[in-house]
Amino acid sequence: MRIEALREFVVFAKCQNFSAAARELHLSQPVMSTHIMNMEKELGFVLVDRKRGATLTEAGQEFLIGAQATLSAYERTVKACRGLAKGHPPVRIRTTGRMPFLERALSRVHDVPFEMVELPVDSTAPLEELEGSGAVDVCNCYDFGFDPVMSRRASDRGIRLIKMCEASLCIAMMSENPLARRSDLRREDLHGATVLVTSSKWFDFLKVQIGHVLERDGSLGLEYWMNPIGSPLAYRFIDLGGAVCLFDRECDDCASFFFERDDVVVRETLDGEPILLDQMAAYREDNPNPNVHALVAALEEICPL
Repeated sequence: MRIEALREFVVFAKCQNFSAAARELHLSQPVMSTHIMNMEKELGFVLVDRKRGATLTEAGQEFLIGAQATLSAYERTVKACRGLAKGHPPVRIRTTGRMPFLERALSRVHDVPFEMVELPVDSTAPLEELEGSGAVDVCNCYDFGFDPVMSRRASDRGIRLIKMCEASLCIAMMSENPLARRSDLRREDLHGATVLVTSSKWFDFLKVQIGHVLERDGSLGLEYWMNPIGSPLAYRFIDLGGAVCLFDRECDDCASFFFERDDVVVRETLDGEPILLDQMAAYREDNPNPNVHALVAALEEICPL
């Protein structure tokens, strides 16, 4: 159970009123009520007697004692660890340009020192920046847990992933591409299509992820065209030909250019649904810097965003 859930319950116990507790926590009353009901489902017993004006049940009163003790112990431990962490280096976090999801998460992390390290996409192969002493302590990547080869490789290196958010992907194509005439793009329409991959060192990594998102079962027979892009400005002029390009509308450099170009068509759904892939943060579990583990714990507490 999340620490935040315990905090909400303690506030509710103080107010013994869903609306008052919701106001104090800056939540809506329905959300507050849902959170308490979810706690009850998880615990397997009723915390609130709703027939008696939202008072605590006997089990709820007992749980309150434990919840307050747990929160006090958690806060003491966090304070002690933050004191220890001040004597260790800041966490080096890889960035490759625009990553608003990471900025939003880090803005909610307090008392854990960190610094951003700018690394071009093709400077290293996937996850290599975490190797040994490494260029960084934490790096972003898309989920690859569905692929047994990449999952085993990460596990062998002691690399763990945590989910940050769901990335919203889009498909770009030239306006003369026959697929551009389809307002409701279906997976079956992509049969035999060529997909542009704009990174060389990440080519195999991205190929697996693109296949997972677009094909799922590998039945479309997609082809892949590797054409590394050295500068984001290249997206203003690049001719995709008959290929399509899958991109993250929030993070990828090409997004603003593709949406602005008159000769490029962008589709944001596939089979009538958003195109989603989990955005992850990766780190080594054996990293000796306690700040890394403090940061990861904080991210796990607030993510997915």
